[in-house]
This record gives sequence, structure tokens and C-alpha cells, in this order.
Amino acid sequence: MAAVKSKIFIVVGAFLLLWFARFVWDYFDPTSDANQAMQIQLKVFGSAMYEYHAATKRWPTKLDDLAQTSLPKRSYIWQQTATTMVFLWLDLNPDPKYNADVLLTYDRGGLSDKLGRVWVCWGDLRTERLRPSTCLTPHGAHQPGSERNRLP
Repeated sequence: MAAVKSKIFIVVGAFLLLWFARFVWDYFDPTSDANQAMQIQLKVFGSAMYEYHAATKRWPTKLDDLAQTSLPKRSYIWQQTATTMVFLWLDLNPDPKYNADVLLTYDRGGLSDKLGRVWVCWGDLRTERLRPSTCLTPHGAHQPGSERNRLP
């Protein structure tokens, strides 16, 4: 009887270890489905900012401005997705390649943030995973339009 219990314990332990290993792999693998989905969402929102500017010659100042773009058609859950994102509404160069060092938006939701990493979208629409402290000013406040959004 004790041998059966120990075998069950070993099997359950192995399953738990495999589950945890998969979780760790997904967190560290930038090509995992969850990480790819976040990168796509950040790029969609970033491109919608440029689309809004191209149509109105103004930069968006609030999330509702992006409703005037193709964003609602490209992502029907865009408003729900945006609830975990921080947008840094800025005046940018209309050409994304000149905004490579400007942070547009980042995601503060999910377990990734709690484990010390956030996905960010730069002004040239590339995505990267950074530490949350890199995205914040020294006082923890977001300073849209300030040089604090430009990283060295």
C-alpha cells in the first residue's frame, strides 16, 4: 500500500513539475503564444496612433480618439485590451523611424508584470520586454510629452 502511495505521489509531482516548467518556458520564450499576442496588440495600438495622426494631423490624447481609426475593425476587443495598457500620449514625428527611442505604450497587466517584466512598444513600432522601472519616472508618475519618455 505504501508503494502505491509513493508511486501516486511521484506521478503527481512529475505532472506538477511539467506544468511549472511549461509556465516558466512560456514566460521566458518571447515566441510563446501569450508573448506573441501581447506584441501584436501593442503594435496594433501603436500603428493606430500613427493612423489617427495621418487622418487628423493631430496626435491622439485619449483612448477614444483611436476609435476613429481602423483599430475597432482590426481588434474587436481593443477597449478591453487597453485596460491593462499605459499610453504615453505624445507629440511625435509622423515618420516612425524617427521615434525609435520614444516609448508609446506598455502593458501593465498579467503575470509578466508581477514577475518583473513588461512588454513595451517603441515609437518605431518594435516591441521589447523591459523592467517596469525603465518605463516609469523616478516618482512613479507617467510624464506624457516629457523627455522622461525618451530612453537613452
